Amino acid sequence: MVRLLPVFVHGWGFGPEFWQAVLAQLNWPDAVTLDLGFLAPAVSGAGKTVTLENILQQRRPILGIGHSLGFMWLMMQRRHGIWSTGSQFTGINTFACFASREDFPQGVAPRIVHRMKRGLGREPAVVVNDFRQRCGALPVQAERCQPAELAQGLDILLTADVRADLPSAPLDILAGRQDEIALPSMTAASFPAPAHIRWVENGGHVLPLTHPVECARFLEMLRNTMEKQP
Repeated sequence: MVRLLPVFVHGWGFGPEFWQAVLAQLNWPDAVTLDLGFLAPAVSGAGKTVTLENILQQRRPILGIGHSLGFMWLMMQRRHGIWSTGSQFTGINTFACFASREDFPQGVAPRIVHRMKRGLGREPAVVVNDFRQRCGALPVQAERCQPAELAQGLDILLTADVRADLPSAPLDILAGRQDEIALPSMTAASFPAPAHIRWVENGGHVLPLTHPVECARFLEMLRNTMEKQP
């Protein structure tokens, strides 16, 4: 049996503490979180936060768990072949392409992301907290917002397309039917069959915050299945 290292990666406008409620439901002492730097570290704990270098030094296949942009980030690293052989991936409230383009009309209009980028130059906390409010998450203090890293994250949302980087094996994705950020149409277009999308009918964009039990059950089932594979 292969033991996968669970690596949790948050999305735009959040930090590693985003996973706290899910991690509390899981008995995974080996689980780690990555920090993409969008927010200065919170006072409250966020599980075991490590660097990418820490993970790579373990030379162990991972179970990459990405929320929203966090899943795209995992796939972007996969493109460069950094993950150990046998690594597996899943996403929550996520997509393989975010900004609309000719072959992906289900995406968000780029002008919306550009407007957010311009706002970061004036009042980053307003942009972040407007977004968090749309997600159904609590606001963060202005001093926690990191404008340069947040702008880099928006650049990923504008330009990245990881559809060609997805694993050949079918993916399992957890999504919310009421998600106003990663719209169901965007998720479905990102992960066509044979991918398996599990829908939370009353769920929005922050399932790990609003539905931690459902997220934990999904991840527990997925890890058990993956680690039993030869």
